[in-house]
Amino acid sequence: MKLVRSARLWFKEGTSDKLYEVDLIENDALQSDQRFIVNFRYGRRGATLRDGSKTPQPVAAAAAEKIFDSIVVSKVNDGYRRTTSPPPPPRPPKPPGRPARPPCRARRSTDAAAS
Repeated sequence: MKLVRSARLWFKEGTSDKLYEVDLIENDALQSDQRFIVNFRYGRRGATLRDGSKTPQPVAAAAAEKIFDSIVVSKVNDGYRRTTSPPPPPRPPKPPGRPARPPCRARRSTDAAAS
């Protein structure tokens, strides 16, 4: 297996922070012209990515290139940006506001207990 092309796409808007990765792979073990596959991975940044394949069976190089390019163009049109390096790590969640105060308890009068 040989990685022919790879694209890493990143989308961040509001609370959405996602990655989409696409690989065009050549299976050297196959002797036919149809030996290329297009795999993808996607999900929230920092989480385990889901994976899949756009080519259940190996296809010719031209078909694989067309599938690869159409995925990348589609994602870019949806607002993803190409990145060559890993995007910056996700920011830690903001701490919640001040913690709720425990309910007030009525104080006992120490004078009454002393008499």
